[in-house]
Amino acid sequence: MSALKKILSEEDTVDLTPMIDVTFLLLIYFMVTTMLKQPEAELAIQLPGKPKPGANIKVMPRYKVMIEELGDVYINGGSLIEDGSDIQMKELAALLKEEREGRDAMIRTGRATKEEAELVVEIESHPGAEHQSTVSVLNACGLAGVKRITFVF
Repeated sequence: MSALKKILSEEDTVDLTPMIDVTFLLLIYFMVTTMLKQPEAELAIQLPGKPKPGANIKVMPRYKVMIEELGDVYINGGSLIEDGSDIQMKELAALLKEEREGRDAMIRTGRATKEEAELVVEIESHPGAEHQSTVSVLNACGLAGVKRITFVF
């Protein structure tokens, strides 16, 4: 009888410690994930306005960069950078920087307005070209300080 009495006298208990641990872990997880999401930045887009009557704006030609399927890069339809290696992308950055500085000098001396002389780079990439080639050209534009880049399809 003592064994039966012992079994009947014991109380069943539920240990809440693991449930509390899981609850706190979930709470911390949701707090961290909601804090990591940053609000999207607004893009500062300036739409062109209507030209003033009688305004004669002469826009300088754009700098065109074509990327072929094998990664070869053509500049303004002419000079070729084969395989898009880092050394050649530095040369492209130097060419773009020289062009940008020349146009900036025209703006500073008053020979052209910013709208007329600002360097715009058009990138036309073949659909079969590796994405790294386009990224390398974009990096070269960034090194040269080019602020206006457009993509041609």
